[in-house]
Amino acid sequence: MRLPRLLPLLLAPLLPAPLLPAQAEPPPGMVLVPAGEFTMGSADGGMDEAPAHRVRLSSFYIDRCEVTNAQFAAYVRAAGAFDHVEGPWFRTSVEGCVDVIAHSRQHHPDPATAGKREAARWQAAVLALRAQVGGETAPDGDAVQQAIAAQAALPVRFVTWRDAAAYARHVGKRLPTEAEWEKAARGTDARVYPWGNDWRPQSCCTGLAPPQAAVFDPYRFDAAGTRLADGTLPGPSPVGRFAAGQSPYGALDMAGNLWEWTADWYGERTYQGRDGAVDPGGPEGLADGKLPEPTSDTALLGNPAQGREEHTRKVIRGGGWSGPPNRAAFDARTARRSWSNPSYWHGDVGFRCAMDAK
Repeated sequence: MRLPRLLPLLLAPLLPAPLLPAQAEPPPGMVLVPAGEFTMGSADGGMDEAPAHRVRLSSFYIDRCEVTNAQFAAYVRAAGAFDHVEGPWFRTSVEGCVDVIAHSRQHHPDPATAGKREAARWQAAVLALRAQVGGETAPDGDAVQQAIAAQAALPVRFVTWRDAAAYARHVGKRLPTEAEWEKAARGTDARVYPWGNDWRPQSCCTGLAPPQAAVFDPYRFDAAGTRLADGTLPGPSPVGRFAAGQSPYGALDMAGNLWEWTADWYGERTYQGRDGAVDPGGPEGLADGKLPEPTSDTALLGNPAQGREEHTRKVIRGGGWSGPPNRAAFDARTARRSWSNPSYWHGDVGFRCAMDAK
């Protein structure tokens, strides 16, 4: 009488194992960060990194590398975003300069008929092109084409937070949350750097120290005093060059090269009371949309609530190529937090994108 009940157990070893759903391949140029917990923050860094706490994230994809000049130029052309991009991204992109000049000429054959903003952008693109290429400025000239090819794999910079978010939307992605960025950089073993716990400056591009002005305007270098040993001007490296610095999930340049915009508003006390959080984001803006007074008890760096525009801050992560060499090891840590106004652009800030994993 018991045989029918025992039959499935007796036959189980002979039956094929049930097929589990296969994990989809990451989209091109992205890596998978599986769902699970990790340790976020640090007790050994800045005050805003504490306390270290456990966070659980759903699985997601993140770009293996930072978004490049070539990718951003393709977006601006495809989206017709010339009049919407806030930052002067073309300052370090010959392809961007050529595109801006062509767009301006198409819509305003006579510079005298262009509005002030359009005329200023046109003039800036011409000056930037000359600074990067020299006397040869014909779009199909050898010098221009060689410069475009040489700069294609450099990470795009001089973009605002909204520029980065608009690019991400256009390509069907989004900016990573601060928690996603940190897990993608450090994995689940709370490592200090993407590659481990020991500082290895040869594994990333950081600690180059030009005058501060050069971080905002790349053409204000003192050529005699700020060139590197090989004669080149300091700046970010082509994306993906430092394979030895990859994160546990295969993401590259998450230490150095460029600071990277994230989705979250910055809060100095964001981590307090967040142990065990699931898919956390940054602090919300003030309910009334107003900004804290800088001298009040709710000043920005004393209150995690953020306003929505000027004098507010978005989180940037990862450290950049510029800065005092003696701070490089600190700024390149996976737990390091910094911030910038979403309307600002910088010569050492770029971004990468993320996607939900289906």
